[in-house]
Amino acid sequence: MAMTVRDILALPAVRAAEPRLMTRPEGLDRAVTWAHSSEIFEIGPLLAGGELLLTTGLGLSGADAGARRHWIRELTHRGVVAIAIEVGRSLPALPEELVDEAERCDLPLVRLDEVVPFERICRDVNTVLVDQDGAALRIADQLSDRLLAALAKGGLAAVARAATEQLGQPVVIATAAGQAVAVAGVPSKRVLDNVIAAAAAHAPVIVDEHVWGHVFTGEPAADAHLPAGAPQQVARRIAAAAAVAVAHLGDSTAESGSAAVALLEDLLAGSAVSEHELVVRAGLAGLHTPEGAAVLGIAANAPDPVSIIAAVRAAGSRTGGALVGRVGGQVLAVVAAAKTHADPAGDVVAALTEHYDTGPELTCVVGPPVTLAEAGRSLREAQASVECARPGMRTWRETVAQRLVGMLDRTAREHLIDDLLGPLRRWDSAHGSDLIRTVDVYLRHGRSPTRAADVLHVRRQSLHQRLQRAEALLGHRLDDPEIVTALLLAVHAAR
Repeated sequence: MAMTVRDILALPAVRAAEPRLMTRPEGLDRAVTWAHSSEIFEIGPLLAGGELLLTTGLGLSGADAGARRHWIRELTHRGVVAIAIEVGRSLPALPEELVDEAERCDLPLVRLDEVVPFERICRDVNTVLVDQDGAALRIADQLSDRLLAALAKGGLAAVARAATEQLGQPVVIATAAGQAVAVAGVPSKRVLDNVIAAAAAHAPVIVDEHVWGHVFTGEPAADAHLPAGAPQQVARRIAAAAAVAVAHLGDSTAESGSAAVALLEDLLAGSAVSEHELVVRAGLAGLHTPEGAAVLGIAANAPDPVSIIAAVRAAGSRTGGALVGRVGGQVLAVVAAAKTHADPAGDVVAALTEHYDTGPELTCVVGPPVTLAEAGRSLREAQASVECARPGMRTWRETVAQRLVGMLDRTAREHLIDDLLGPLRRWDSAHGSDLIRTVDVYLRHGRSPTRAADVLHVRRQSLHQRLQRAEALLGHRLDDPEIVTALLLAVHAAR
């Protein structure tokens, strides 16, 4: 346990000085990092915070009330946790303004009525503190030995389990996005949330000079009696072991781009990747998916891969980063979806368009939103769609018709066109008209005459005449819901 102001007041050397607390007792349980004595009025800038300051008040004896109040405020600002003033030599009594200002600043102020050499008090306090630091290091060293043995047997789960078994405290290892990937000593989701929100100590997991995630430790068991400083030392040792486990799993000897490409290749091939491994490797490569968030695959054929990769990263930065790289001449990526959007794929298309000046040669498709475990499926949907999509940024759903038509062989495709659009094709051939394109535009724009006329650059009256001609040739209405889907597939095949 950390040494507190209350603990220090109970030491024999301090009790011999007959200490009397002059302010509220609320601050007595603050941890003390060092005991220091000084008579310098401007001592504040020389302190690091956490100190107990001992003084006879020599530097205050010639100061006015305003300067004394400023002295209290300055020490509070510097992080001093308590002040003990010996009365009798420099100050016959504690000035009221010191007590009042200390009360205002919630800073424990102790009056010492008997003379005890400050050197003795400082030595006794600091000896305890140094012993605690040494004990903390010994505990951390013992834990390191246990963690090294755990690394030889397993990954992050083994690290968390070994730490909990050694110290009897909950351990959570989470990605930078807060998704727990390894836990030990955590019996429920509520306890897990509490450990992360109110950790006794935490430390970053650094992999390849980047923060991959964090280690959170809960309160140790009541009989653990960990010395001050031990929880943070322990968290740092666990984080170091976790970094080794992550680097080993993700092959961190390569750059994050290589880690991304390797994972994208595995996802594309449908290789068996557990969700735990996926979270770890994705985090290593730059994708930190918030818990419960969907992900979307992206595939792009671009003349300037660097620019589209930059656009993907910019779009992904809003929701948890991006897993992106070049695979087989294409740019492939996986990004997290924003939880608040009803159309995640459309939102990603909008974000990509914002960060990339779409040119005529770029074709980019965003796959369907799926769980992280199904990221490979969304990626494969996007890649299959980009091969038949028209240039531009679009979602996978805009390519479904083209993909279905693409599954037909040449003969079946010709039969589909001729069976459904044969009369229009023959009319266009004989009269130089464009009825098939008119039907195509009309159907693709929701059978809206106004929108279709705008796209075709004709008057609505002319459009109605074309549609009437088409319906007369086909022998049925174009808005018949029973055949609209078949007509859409046929006009796609005819393009």
